[in-house]
Amino acid sequence: MRDPRKLSPTGGTMSFNIRRGALSCAAACLLFGCSGADSTAPDQRPVDGLRLLTVAADAPALAVTVTSFYAVRGRNAGADLWYRPKAGSKDSTKFLEFRLDNASLDRRPDGTTFAQGDSVLITLTVRDATHLIVDFQPSGLRFTAKNPGRLKMFFGEVGDDLDGNGKVDGNDDSIENMLSIWRQESLTAPWIKVASALVKNNKEIDADLAGFTGYAAAY
Repeated sequence: MRDPRKLSPTGGTMSFNIRRGALSCAAACLLFGCSGADSTAPDQRPVDGLRLLTVAADAPALAVTVTSFYAVRGRNAGADLWYRPKAGSKDSTKFLEFRLDNASLDRRPDGTTFAQGDSVLITLTVRDATHLIVDFQPSGLRFTAKNPGRLKMFFGEVGDDLDGNGKVDGNDDSIENMLSIWRQESLTAPWIKVASALVKNNKEIDADLAGFTGYAAAY
């Protein structure tokens, strides 16, 4: 009978030795852990490690900092948050826009599903108007993958000096290109980057949301 170890073209035992070495390496990884970059890992920042935007000193106050609405399975719904008009102007600018379509509602925080006509009270609270942080409740509410919640955050009231160093230069352009929406599950949890689209001419960041937590426009 042929020696099962002799599988290489030369009739030697190289293949057996390589496999044995690979198994030993795998065992070592299981016992002691292996380091290496995980390309699928989300971009995360510690609680105090996120670079937040800061609205300009002359930015108007928000008209309201809390708003609520009922979302119903089978109907479109949403809410907006606006700044007050600046002195001498009738026009105001938008801070936030959130939309759900008729098939967005998926599961309640307790895991139960929404039937047609079921509703839930949704509340948006501006946690930090200066740094564009908003809390969405109820925490744990989930949306369908095909019909996620759609969030737009506007940073026009930050101005063009995004780094706040008193001048507008190429560094501000670089910061603008890095802007994204970030989510935070709790006040002590890290910030996690959300896939976002930057609309420069509107000073706007768009993102699809799978569910509710805290969100910020940052880099």
